[in-house]
Amino acid sequence: MDQKNSNLRNKILSWISANRTKILIAFGILVFLGLFVANNTYDDNKSVSSSEFNRADVMFMNMMIIHHDQAIEMAELAPNRTDNENILELSRNISKAQRAENEQMAEWLRELGYQRPRNGHRMAGMASQEQMQRLENSSGREFDRLFSELMITHHRGGIQMAQSFIQRGRNPELIEMEKGMVRAQTEEIEKMKEWRSNWTE
Repeated sequence: MDQKNSNLRNKILSWISANRTKILIAFGILVFLGLFVANNTYDDNKSVSSSEFNRADVMFMNMMIIHHDQAIEMAELAPNRTDNENILELSRNISKAQRAENEQMAEWLRELGYQRPRNGHRMAGMASQEQMQRLENSSGREFDRLFSELMITHHRGGIQMAQSFIQRGRNPELIEMEKGMVRAQTEEIEKMKEWRSNWTE
């Protein structure tokens, strides 16, 4: 009986490990749903409907703005911590692209009567406070390695979030933005993986 329980426990732990990102996304959605319901009254018959946004669209924008905020924070650490041109250019691109996306999503939320989210649960791919502190305190090649490691993980979480909402959303502009996020961040992950493989120091 103990052996059966041990095998079952190992199977459960293995499944959790293999689906960790999906679990974090689901948990993040539940947390945001609770905060959203507590702080906003959603009415499918008001301007949301005429603007072609649904509940999934609103949920995604609230989550992704916060997710982007951390990527921007990470990117803006680069100029004072590395002289690696690849990392510096990537950081500028991430900051520019994700700021623009956040501005657009925040504007859509304002039009729908909702405030821009400022904080929330740490979602899939997001770095912990300790990891952010390590990144802030690093420099040179150490920064390059840690930045790329954390950003690859961050991008993977963002990609999975976007993919999970593409089929659930209604607004065509937001859906195109989500697809653009997937394309851009997939390309950036491949670049960082290539750079990391060439760093031998």
